[in-house]
Amino acid sequence: MSESLPAVPVKSPTALPVDPLPVRPAPPAAASRPSGELPLAAGRSAPPSYAFGSPYALQVASRITQCPPPPPDLREPSPSHFVYGLTLPSAGAAPLIASETADAVLDVHEVEEELVGPVLELVHELAVHACRFTGAGEMIHLLLRRFDGVLQVVAHDTHTPHLGSRLARQCAERRRVSLTVVRELAEGWGGECGFAAAHPPATGVCTWVSIGAGLTGASSPGGVQEGAA
Repeated sequence: MSESLPAVPVKSPTALPVDPLPVRPAPPAAASRPSGELPLAAGRSAPPSYAFGSPYALQVASRITQCPPPPPDLREPSPSHFVYGLTLPSAGAAPLIASETADAVLDVHEVEEELVGPVLELVHELAVHACRFTGAGEMIHLLLRRFDGVLQVVAHDTHTPHLGSRLARQCAERRRVSLTVVRELAEGWGGECGFAAAHPPATGVCTWVSIGAGLTGASSPGGVQEGAA
C-alpha cells in the first residue's frame, strides 16, 4: 500500500452532474440520488446517524451525570460488535498509521481472516482520501465498527461543501475520482459506499464504506448486487 497522497485529477465541467453535494444522503428507496453521493443498492441501509455527526462525540451526552460513573464494558472482545475512532493529522504517514491501528483492532477482535485484507485496504484508501480533502495542520477522523455482520469504515475530512453550484459540482467530481479504488473494493465485496456533508456541529464531509455478510450478496468477493455503487 502506497503512503503517498497523489493529486486528484479534475474532469471537464461539461462532464459533471447537475446537483451539488447533499446535506444528507437520500433514503435508499428514493427514485434518484443527489450527485454528491455514490448510490446505495436497493434495500440497503445508510450508516447510523452518528456517523454524520461530530466525529468526536459518538453519542448524545446525558442531561444527568452519574457519579460514580458506570463501569466500562469488561466483556471479552467480540468479532461481531465493536466501534473504534481514530483522529490523525492530515499527513503522509496517516494512512499507514491508520491501517496498522486497524490491523491491531481486527486482530484483538479475531475478525475473519478473509475480511482483514479488504478492510485494511479500505482503511488505508479512505485515510488517503480524507487527507486529500484536509489541509496540513488539520485532523481527519476515522471510524471502524462492526454491527449485525457488517464491517463499516467511515472517514471525516474538513473540506466543507461549497455553496456555489459550479464549485460544488467540480468538488463532488473530484471526490468521485478520489474514491475510485474505494468504490472498486466495495463492489468486489458486494458492499456499498457513499459520501455526504457532515451533520452539525461537525463540518466537512463524511465518507463511508460497508462490507460483510450482513449485506445482501456480500459474503464473498464477486457477490455484487445489481444497483450497487
